[in-house]
This record gives sequence, structure tokens and C-alpha cells, in this order.
Amino acid sequence: MRIVFMGNPSFACPSLDLLNDSDHEIVGVISDPPKRNSRKKEKKLSPLGEKALELNLNLYTPESLSDLSVYNWIKDLNPDVIIVVAFKIIPKNIIDIPQFGAINLHASLLPKYRGASPIQYALMNGDRVTGNTAFFIIPEVDKGNLILQDKIEIENTDNYESLSEKLSLNGAKLLVKSLKEITRKDFEPIIQNNSLASQAPKITKEICQIDWNQSAFSVQSKIRALYRSPGAYTTFNGKRIKILESIVRKDLSSVNAGTIMIDNESLFVSCSDYFLKILLLQAEGKRAMRAEDWVRGINKESLIEFI
Repeated sequence: MRIVFMGNPSFACPSLDLLNDSDHEIVGVISDPPKRNSRKKEKKLSPLGEKALELNLNLYTPESLSDLSVYNWIKDLNPDVIIVVAFKIIPKNIIDIPQFGAINLHASLLPKYRGASPIQYALMNGDRVTGNTAFFIIPEVDKGNLILQDKIEIENTDNYESLSEKLSLNGAKLLVKSLKEITRKDFEPIIQNNSLASQAPKITKEICQIDWNQSAFSVQSKIRALYRSPGAYTTFNGKRIKILESIVRKDLSSVNAGTIMIDNESLFVSCSDYFLKILLLQAEGKRAMRAEDWVRGINKESLIEFI
């Protein structure tokens, strides 16, 4: 098949790689225009844009998909299908160009976790299983008919970074299978059961704040779900601290939520039921550090609680 591929983050790169190595032909790649790095002055392409150039593919970086020039560019390429991985909403006139329409890879088992943050919500909610869905794009977000799904177990040690990597590799294989699936004469897509739908909206700053009144498991789940960026945070002496890694200590009964305990330079924080032992954190304006190093560098008399 002739494919136009759309995407932005590194999550999409394994799919582009695998499709490019398959019997299919990537005739064009669309990604966002180069953006200025917050720390540096030069503009930089998205991870997918850089991957497309690395593979010597035909890359197009329009400001908006609604421009007529984008429609004409895709139309001239005469694709059989459009593949979308972690991109933006695709206008209907573009969806209608290829014979097989547009297929999206979504990192959940739809209709569960429709929206921008399915991986984070699976981790925050303590799910043991998640997966990928390949489905046909329609104007209503994440509501199109299903092609294929594949499940993945969530390990106790998984965080956003590790689970995202697993799903990106699994999703690449699922897309290749899906292209074969839609060409079968007896193929019939599956209609989503809307009564089973749940939402996974964009992560906000409010969601990122830790509530120490929750159970230790709930706080731990949030820390894993928001690992590194944007990061689950708390406040200490008026400054934000991201908590990046922790473990639940069921052998330590809780006291007042948010209370800090130091034992041999190890850092513990009380939740509603148990303590969390903090392993890795990032103070405001600082690099990530082991909790023991942070404890050694502060005034112990000020250690009362996180809020």
C-alpha cells in the first residue's frame, strides 16, 4: 500500500520504522513544523520529523492541516491509506482521500480511555492490563470502528516511560497486521460499544499535584503515571518538588498525611494508610537526584511536611 504517515513524538517512530521496512511504501510523512527549544535558540523538528529525514522520506511540516495546500499535497501522492500515530485531529476532507481512509493507533483498549492521555490514566488507575487499538478515524475523536487490538500487561515496575516504550513497539506490529487485515475480503470492522467508554483527557497541572490524603498506592500510581514529564509534584517551603520514584512501605503505619520522616537519610512521607519511601526527586530549578542527597542538603529542622 501507498501510505501517508502522520505523527510527532518518539512514540510514533517505531511504527514509521517498521512500516518503512515492510512491503508497503511510505510516500509522505506529515509532522509539526520545527519548534524552538525552551533552553536553546535553534528550532528543532519533532522526533518523528527527524526520523523521517533519517529514513530519507518525503517530509512535510505544515502549520495547519486545514490549509488547502495540505489537502492537495496528500491528494497528489495518491495514498491508499493514511496512518496516524500520536498526532492531531485530521479534517474529514483529508480522511476521505485514500481508498482505505485513515487509521489511528491509540494506546488503550478502546472504548476505554478515549482522549489524549490513555497511558497515564491506565497507570493512575492502577490497571493491570492495557494495550493498543488500531481503528478507522472518523470526525468524532476516538470513536471509529475497530480493526485490531492487542493487550499488554502492566508490570508493578512500569512507569509512563517504560510502558510507553512497550506500547510503541507493540503498536508498530499491530499497524502492520492491521493493513493486512483490512484487505481481507471477509474483513468486518467492530463497532465500539459506547456504554463501555471512559475518558483520558489532557493532563493538567491540577492533576499533577500529589494529594497525600490519598492512599499510598494511589499516590504511587500517580508518580508512575506522570514520570519525569510533567511529573507528580508536591510543595515544600513554598517550592515545588517532583517526586519521580517511590515505593510503598506497608510495614510503616501512617500518621498525619504529608508528614515527613527521616531514617538514616532515607526519606519517607505519610499517606492516608501507609508511608511512601521517596527514591528519586527533582527540586524546583534542579536536576533529578536521589532522595538521600536531597535530605543531606537541606535544613533538617524545617522538615515537617509536604503539602
